[in-house]
Amino acid sequence: MYTDTVCDTVPAPYNEVTTDEPVPVVKRDAEGRINYRDAIKEGLIEEMLRDKRVVLFGEDVADYGGAFKLSKGMLEAFGRDRVFNTPISEACICGAAVGMAMTGYRPVAELMYMDFALMASDQIANQAAKWHYMTGASTEVPLVVRCSVGGGKGYGGQHSQSLESMFAHIPGTYVAYPSNPYDAKGMIKTAIRTNNPVVFVEGQLLYNVKGVVPEKEYLIPFGEANIVRPGKDLTFVCWGPAVEDAVKAAGKLAAEGVEVEVIDVRTLVPFDWETVFASVRKTGRCVMISQCIDIGSFTGEIVSQVVANCFDDLDAPVLKVGAKNGIAPQAASLEKAFLPSVEEMIAAAKATL
Repeated sequence: MYTDTVCDTVPAPYNEVTTDEPVPVVKRDAEGRINYRDAIKEGLIEEMLRDKRVVLFGEDVADYGGAFKLSKGMLEAFGRDRVFNTPISEACICGAAVGMAMTGYRPVAELMYMDFALMASDQIANQAAKWHYMTGASTEVPLVVRCSVGGGKGYGGQHSQSLESMFAHIPGTYVAYPSNPYDAKGMIKTAIRTNNPVVFVEGQLLYNVKGVVPEKEYLIPFGEANIVRPGKDLTFVCWGPAVEDAVKAAGKLAAEGVEVEVIDVRTLVPFDWETVFASVRKTGRCVMISQCIDIGSFTGEIVSQVVANCFDDLDAPVLKVGAKNGIAPQAASLEKAFLPSVEEMIAAAKATL
């Protein structure tokens, strides 16, 4: 095994993939829609069929099909050499992924919850993120750490944290967070093909959300934001599950004559600054939205960059809407108050007008 430096090229020994059983087929409805979970699964299957070096492992991903059944049927198709279970040790999982990536594989490591990525923070931050630079660019570390965020599901303080801002602070690591099924498939494929370590965040609130997803090959480049809804009066910048709520808030504001441009950033690292700057220069107002704890969130960095680069175009202070500064509650009523709401987004928008 070896690592090539062109991620779109699969060396001949590894592009002749065979399977033990027929691969699982993701079924679409009459409108061509599948859910977010199946979109990621289809992307994984396509990449595993394309490249023998892609392997999937984590806690219960094989026989059980993963905590959220995303990998169901993949063990039977690809065999235990490419889809296998691990001990309950996130440090072990990510450490193995680093070693495999450095010796030629393209591993996809699954962590049940993003909260548990803290157990593997040394492997991600001090190993995966650093080896390319510490070896004078002679070593690539093409790995993906898939982890889900359970906020909004009543899972409590240890299973509900949105920690993507923490990993965005680590140079050498990409952070991706798709907000819909179409993006989920295209972005997991891009994540697997990049030669950088990628923290790939999946919102559990999104797993059953459906959308039209092409069966044909497509990738979504990292660092290219998506303007979900055009507008001229105000800019919302958001990602993950917050995008759907931001669109709802924009719809209610439109009924009052305020046209909000909603930007889904897709990836925190690399970040599409120019799309955000262009929108803010047009609208003159901006609100940052995420499910991260508001204090210390990456939204604060976006505010800083917007103020520094668009100061002369701003007509109001740049505001943030995020989760409250506390521990995620388990009770549904309390968690609803803890997470950012559509009403809070509308209030922030009106405060800038």
